[in-house]
Amino acid sequence: MARTKTNWNVVSLFKDRADKINCKEHFNPKDLDLTIEKIGKIRKTKNCAYNINYHFVWIPKTRAKILVEPFRSDVKRFLLEKCNERGWEPLALQVMPDHNHFFVSAPPKWAPCKIIQELKAYSSKELRKKYSIIRDMRSTPDFWAPGYYCGCAGHVTANTVVRYIVEQNKKLEDKWDLFDLEPFEYDIIDGKPRISKNQLRLDMFA
Repeated sequence: MARTKTNWNVVSLFKDRADKINCKEHFNPKDLDLTIEKIGKIRKTKNCAYNINYHFVWIPKTRAKILVEPFRSDVKRFLLEKCNERGWEPLALQVMPDHNHFFVSAPPKWAPCKIIQELKAYSSKELRKKYSIIRDMRSTPDFWAPGYYCGCAGHVTANTVVRYIVEQNKKLEDKWDLFDLEPFEYDIIDGKPRISKNQLRLDMFA
């Protein structure tokens, strides 16, 4: 346990809830009413017009399957709160037990590294403040892993967003080390495991 600084006894308390989440619901476009109009909308600031839609993927530290209720709803709420505070437009959000997908539009003055930094920092701080069990799970404040994935999409349909994520999953399958992430442990279409023989699983540390 000292190797990862994660209290797996806490994580195991939520195993049943994580196992019940249907992987096929992954990134449901209807979750935030994702529409062609929202994605293709030209937004304006005082000095520019833009259409920039960022796709972020990130995971909890040690990829613990902990993003279930009640934490799941709060993660969504905290991310949307930060978007509202900064004037970012959330387009679609999917919180799975061990990772997040977030499509968000932001003015060009915001570097994507700054956006994800603020999203992760704020949600981590609020989760730890609200739930003592999250503090028990990780005694250190690094709830989220340091790495993340960022892609960019412009005028696309809601269905294209879903296909885009599937395609990115396949393209990055052998390159996740570049982002300090691991590939998803299941296929987001059929829910079947798709783990390479050499990939370490969390249960190896239990």
